[in-house]
Amino acid sequence: MSVENGRQCGENAAAYVLGALDHAEAEAFRAHLAECPECREEVAGFEAITGALPRTGAGHQVPRGLRRRVMREVRATPRPAREARAPTVRAPSRFSLAWAGGLAAVLVAVIVAVVLSAGGSSGTRVIRASVGSAQLRITGGRADLVIHRLSQPPAGRIYEMWVQRGAAPPVPTGTLFSTTSSGTASVGVPVTLGGGSAVMVTEEPAGGSPAPTSAPIIVARVT
Repeated sequence: MSVENGRQCGENAAAYVLGALDHAEAEAFRAHLAECPECREEVAGFEAITGALPRTGAGHQVPRGLRRRVMREVRATPRPAREARAPTVRAPSRFSLAWAGGLAAVLVAVIVAVVLSAGGSSGTRVIRASVGSAQLRITGGRADLVIHRLSQPPAGRIYEMWVQRGAAPPVPTGTLFSTTSSGTASVGVPVTLGGGSAVMVTEEPAGGSPAPTSAPIIVARVT
């Protein structure tokens, strides 16, 4: 694993998937993901674990003290030695799956602790998309669209995010993105969402479009 500024690459992956990073940390890690295939593999492995866990309804904001305890547990969990692999392999490596499996118990305990420590509060809303496999996670005035099982766009195409307010036409957010080789993505919504608005994703020509040119493949509505 590469090391940057004294920290192992990938050590924030578990906290990122659990939503345990603060806004600045999440934005920095999201930018890092675009350049780091190792971290994308780690995120995909953790998302596979958390996606298989039972859903308990609305999410909860993670207390700062719990964040610190989570990161201590994650950093204390030993990583297996990385095995050599062919550069053409796209699926998560056995290294990622082994470490993810070793952290499964930690992740389950963290999720339970979040629910218990929140005491039933609803600091974070989790809205399932009515179209496509995705969730809209809203914490305060910030929202993130977490996408699963969406293949990478074809050559010369890109995914574009839109926001629709009421019955008005969708407007572009200026957000263009792709997905990982495992079909996942976590994309920040750069505008404030209110009741009656919807976040949409369409496939557009590279560079984006001023108006949708295809039917939405993801729609998440805020009620």
